[in-house]
Amino acid sequence: MWPRRQRQRPPRRLCPELDDGQLARTLTHLKAQIAAQGDNLAESNDRGALTYPIEQALRDPGDDWDRRMHRLLVLSTVPEALVLARQWRSRDPAAADALLLQIFADIHRARTAGTALDIDATVRLCRQAGTLAPSDPAPWIAMLSCHRMQRAPGMVVRPVWDAVKERDRWNREAHRQMLHYVSPHECGSSALTVQFLDSVTIAAPPGAPVAALSLTHSLARYRRALSAGGIEALTAHRHWNQPHERALVDQALSTWPQPGFLTHAAALADLNLLAHMLIKATRLPDAWPVFEAMSGVATAWPWELDGDPLQQVQEAYRRALRARSRQTSR
Repeated sequence: MWPRRQRQRPPRRLCPELDDGQLARTLTHLKAQIAAQGDNLAESNDRGALTYPIEQALRDPGDDWDRRMHRLLVLSTVPEALVLARQWRSRDPAAADALLLQIFADIHRARTAGTALDIDATVRLCRQAGTLAPSDPAPWIAMLSCHRMQRAPGMVVRPVWDAVKERDRWNREAHRQMLHYVSPHECGSSALTVQFLDSVTIAAPPGAPVAALSLTHSLARYRRALSAGGIEALTAHRHWNQPHERALVDQALSTWPQPGFLTHAAALADLNLLAHMLIKATRLPDAWPVFEAMSGVATAWPWELDGDPLQQVQEAYRRALRARSRQTSR
């Protein structure tokens, strides 16, 4: 998966591309080209120079839907992604990837900036993308996200969920969307959430892209206790000592840092989650092998939950290293 190498310094930047070299080169190229265009980006006639690297990055994985989805999600967060997608579509109206980039850029902007999104129109675009690329799960994942925003009933969501699973059984992003949807804070309940997680845990193969789903839910429960205030917040630290929560973390710790165990595109993001949880559980020596496996690759989430993400992960790295040094010097 990734080369195991010890770092003497903590992560120096956030890496949304993770260990995807081609995606990193594409982002670097885009940054340079966009800077060269300046305020004239929307009127640029040199459309190919701007969009061809994106096209290549999305085309090269073929039917590796996991890798394609990772790249699509990252590229859609580029501030100029919507402009680039529209330029691409004007040059090639039948390009499914151009349409998908526009859809995911719109959804990302709506979720992060609070901008209005015409959900019905976006769902129609998703169906259009599904027609252009019938085997790709991405249009259906985007549709799932739209239905979440609408708080759509289960009878609407279920066929979309089934369509994703038919195309990519263990799609990471789709499962993350559904985890939110079935939660009591959206359209489900605590019982439904447990039922959903159990069904995934029982059936998913070891190291599948959905490996971090239960840990994601565990962290969400901890954060809700913190935000509740009062006695819940004061006793939130006990969450990590609960037998079920500790077993989840122990199981991940015993396998995830092993080279080759996690092979999906967002594996390093999942290791960031595990490292964060070990720090929160004050299991500092245990966090060090996870930081080693991360190979200096830091992600914004979940470190951003406690402040500046880069500062948070750097401080956590130093604490884990100091704890590990004290342990080995005894």
